[in-house]
Amino acid sequence: MEIEERIKAIEEDLQQTKDELQEILFDIRTYLMEVQSPIPNELDKERLQDELRSERG
Repeated sequence: MEIEERIKAIEEDLQQTKDELQEILFDIRTYLMEVQSPIPNELDKERLQDELRSERG
């Protein structure tokens, strides 16, 4: 029984690690899609506005 409990604990830990990795990969994918998108997002608009203000001032 002890071995089965250890195996179950390891499998649960492995599943948690898989879930965390999947979330990280999703975040990376989202970031890459935003960077490569021809449509500027809100962060790009704010950055461009700040740059234009600094050039004018």
